[in-house]
Amino acid sequence: MTHPAESIEKQTLITRLAVSIYKMDAEHLAQLLETLQPQEGADAGNPESRVPQPAGGDSPQLRRQMTIARIFVLLQQMDKATLLQRLGNMDGPQFNWVRQFPRIPCYLLVDFATGGRAYRSTIRDISANGVFIETSQPFEKGQEVALCFTFSEAGETLPFKIKGYVSRVYADGIGVHYAQMTHYRRDILNTLIHKIC
Repeated sequence: MTHPAESIEKQTLITRLAVSIYKMDAEHLAQLLETLQPQEGADAGNPESRVPQPAGGDSPQLRRQMTIARIFVLLQQMDKATLLQRLGNMDGPQFNWVRQFPRIPCYLLVDFATGGRAYRSTIRDISANGVFIETSQPFEKGQEVALCFTFSEAGETLPFKIKGYVSRVYADGIGVHYAQMTHYRRDILNTLIHKIC
């Protein structure tokens, strides 16, 4: 049985997604549908997982409506953890809307260490789930990182230390996902982000 809070969080996420889904073009809808589809054989025996596919001769509007309907059926069938994991696999700036914790543009200095080396750089955007750090240094996906950044509010500095791992590597920086984040720490960080950034 799903915990009521978990169910509410999932429905909030789906509602947030719905706004974007209806604005998506056919290509992005197809990418989202492909990402959400169950792995082969995973739901083969589940009759609810069989959603009608649009026929090739249908109008573009009907195909779009059928694709959106299939997406919503799949969203409702997934638990929140699976949904977030699948959405997290979608790469590229056009899919920033799928984040449970949207990144907020900011400018924060960050000290971070990995592989016995220390670095100082800038956080370009931040969320309660991770950060984007500007860097030209070479990093690998999955590499562990220890972060320390400071929020400033009304002359008071609020340091925040956390461990994470490199989840994305780009030419201009890295996406770092926080590791072992408790709900309590995430709520504190989310509050600080929205107050200060």
